Amino acid sequence: MSSSLALLAEIRQSSERRPFEVLKLAEPLLNKGSITQAGDDVWVVYEQIFLSAIDEGQIELAKAILVILQKRFSGSQRVKRLYGLINEAAGHPDESEMLYNEIIDKDETNVLACKRVIAMLKAQGKYAQAIKELVSYLDIYANDYEGWLELVHLYMGQHMYAQAAFCIEEVILLQPANHYYHLCYAEINYTMGRLDVALKEYLRVVELSTDNVRGFYGVKLTADRIRELAKSKPKKDQLYFSLDNVPQQATLERLSQLATERLVGAYSGASTACKAANEEWLK
Repeated sequence: MSSSLALLAEIRQSSERRPFEVLKLAEPLLNKGSITQAGDDVWVVYEQIFLSAIDEGQIELAKAILVILQKRFSGSQRVKRLYGLINEAAGHPDESEMLYNEIIDKDETNVLACKRVIAMLKAQGKYAQAIKELVSYLDIYANDYEGWLELVHLYMGQHMYAQAAFCIEEVILLQPANHYYHLCYAEINYTMGRLDVALKEYLRVVELSTDNVRGFYGVKLTADRIRELAKSKPKKDQLYFSLDNVPQQATLERLSQLATERLVGAYSGASTACKAANEEWLK
């Protein structure tokens, strides 16, 4: 196997999208016909080149590759999906949607076709339909945390924060050790005014990632806000959380001080302007 084919295999195994590099490696293989040295993997290599050509906007190259794949796999649903992709790239979404629906009608478990339908709806600005399709998809594939994350973004774009919070909870159940998802959950809850939950989640963030600047900013911001609200003694119906569910004033003050110390330390090696901006915010 040539070094170009070996590098293409490495890129496939890493699941990276490096289309420019793939096309550069593929050019001599296609021109010299040495792509056949890939053996049984030759069709996977052709598909890899096709997807890279789509990414780079080289539609004619993608069409040429698709002809080769169609001759070899004339009735393949996988090849039909590639026709859907090339129609999307060429600006023919209706044709793509028809192809994807044909695939789903024959095999409703075809995850990639389902995801393409959702992606197309999102790209066309049909967010309500995209949400409906994604909810239906997740009813079947509830363990797809990437699908839940996409639903979070769609709900956030529509300012549907309660629904977004529910979705990120599902993500945390599937990926409990990832501090970024706890951070997202904390920020959504802060936006909704649920400061008790937000504080807990920000603390969880800095527990999982001890130098997370964004997490410490959240701890300080939330602790100080709760202290202010507690002092003003608002009516219960003016809050989205219960003051009985938060730490005592002394604990909140210590959390704020700790977050301040960690943030000052985090910017100790920064430029003078960055340190000044951080200190101004912390006042």
